[in-house]
Amino acid sequence: MNGQVVTELGRKIDPQQDQVTVNGKLVGSSVPPRVYWLLNKPDEVLTARSDEFQRQTIYDLPKISKVPFLVSPVGRLDYRTEGLLLLTNDGELASRLTHPRFEIPRQYHVLIIGRLSHEEEQAIIHGVELEDGKSGRAEVRYAHGKNLGASRGSWYAITVFEGRNRLVRRLFEHLNHKVVRLIRVAYGEVRLPEDLEPGDYRQLTSAEIKALKHATGL
Repeated sequence: MNGQVVTELGRKIDPQQDQVTVNGKLVGSSVPPRVYWLLNKPDEVLTARSDEFQRQTIYDLPKISKVPFLVSPVGRLDYRTEGLLLLTNDGELASRLTHPRFEIPRQYHVLIIGRLSHEEEQAIIHGVELEDGKSGRAEVRYAHGKNLGASRGSWYAITVFEGRNRLVRRLFEHLNHKVVRLIRVAYGEVRLPEDLEPGDYRQLTSAEIKALKHATGL
């Protein structure tokens, strides 16, 4: 049930919410079950139904293309951003997770050219003026350096609390640091598993679903 093996007898389920599989096969019903998935989005894949330039989308991924019912992404990851992307057919939860008033934290690992100065770190934490307004609060922490061949790079962990388009990338580029790689590793209390390969997905556990709903007042 919801990705966890059930061993006790008499376990109750909510058919409108819980996803049940037997021997790996989804138990069918007349109404599509509520599904809550975590996709490890690969680089150079669009979060879209289709693309006029024929670029690959998440719905072209082999695992997702075989799904017999419709799931939608919670928010977006841009073409060059990798990592955790929630997929669901629970429209109310998806709407709340992306609504600014709930300030759901999104954590990323970002590799940039160069290294932020103390002043630049403070600017990200307290907000910088972007073309669509000042950015909200954020948390940023230096992880370690990386040799990029002709230059030196730095890995950072950054957490933002709003879902503006390309926000993390724009924060660093506003400070003249080119983003080399960007990976979302957490959404709320849901974290990207280290053993989940790009293009693969797994069901959220019951605890993860409850945590997301609790964070949005459901």
